[in-house]
Amino acid sequence: MGVIEILGGIIICVLAVMIIAVVLMQEHKAKMGSLAGGSDDSFGRNMGKTTDAMLSKATKALTIVFFVAIIALGAIMKFMA
Repeated sequence: MGVIEILGGIIICVLAVMIIAVVLMQEHKAKMGSLAGGSDDSFGRNMGKTTDAMLSKATKALTIVFFVAIIALGAIMKFMA
């Protein structure tokens, strides 16, 4: 394994962990009834939407960077061989 393969692998692993963390921080979208633990109050509703929107954008951006990194690493490895 060359240095480029090792660095590429590390970058891809870090991006994968970041995607997992951002997805886990997002709120669940399903509406749950009061028996299942959901609540009807509107306290903090706007703040949750802005935070959730930011996390959604971060997920999309990280996913695009992840796929570009994988394609770039594959192309580099093909031309280096």
